[in-house]
Amino acid sequence: MGTGFEHTALAVFTTLAPMGAGAFIALAYAFFVGAPDDAAAKRLDRWTALPLVVLAAGFLGAFMHLASPLNAFGVFTGVGSSPLSNEILVGVAFAALAVVYWVLALAGKLSPSVRKGLLAALVVMAVVFAAFCGLAYMMYTIPTWNTPLSIVQMEGYMLAGGTVLGFCTVGFAQVSLPKGAGAVALALTLAGVAVGTVGFGVQIAGLDAIRNIWSSAAELVPAIWVLLGAFAACGIVASALTYSAAKRRLAPTLLVVACVVVAVGIFVARIGFYGLYMGIAL
Repeated sequence: MGTGFEHTALAVFTTLAPMGAGAFIALAYAFFVGAPDDAAAKRLDRWTALPLVVLAAGFLGAFMHLASPLNAFGVFTGVGSSPLSNEILVGVAFAALAVVYWVLALAGKLSPSVRKGLLAALVVMAVVFAAFCGLAYMMYTIPTWNTPLSIVQMEGYMLAGGTVLGFCTVGFAQVSLPKGAGAVALALTLAGVAVGTVGFGVQIAGLDAIRNIWSSAAELVPAIWVLLGAFAACGIVASALTYSAAKRRLAPTLLVVACVVVAVGIFVARIGFYGLYMGIAL
């Protein structure tokens, strides 16, 4: 048992890495629907560094979680048998494809069809990566985490955080989007908030049925419902800020605030999740 803060590094990873991956959903929307001209496309390609930096910061959190930096070399030895190794492998595969896309885009080597094909692949891989982030915690030795709802939550966090970060990237690049872009951003962000809230909320509701010789799992984090509410509130505020920014030609200042707010909300929810650790041996 613990407060969840002992897993702060992992909370950073599962907050920022899926958020950076999910940003490519908004980038795909910008190119599929917005059809930016060459100058706008070049600006957006340069600013694609932003979600890549967020993705890298997330992986740094995973690296800091290791007892020793040298253990990083052994992460992939468990591929196929270790959920954590599988998660990192899928994340690295996503990151590699994203960097290849970015480098080719900066070099002007992407035709419209190839660009759209790569973006479509990145969107699919972002969803898969988020699923593996949740799957990593489905282990029978920790019954409080061992639920498909762990996957549901991560998909919601990826969509909510990624949408806000993606539209923030488009805003910094000063790329014009269609008239309905604000409604799309609002719908995607709220959908992510709803999925994340329901996924975590249903998990919390079932905690009382999980017990050990000391207590019920529901007693592990007394303020767990408050943490869930904080995520939902942050998500709604971030959604409103993103929608408002879209009405102002994707005002970067509002979008930066929205990114910070939604990231804080996801981080708080992840700390709550980690605080629910209860092994079968206790």
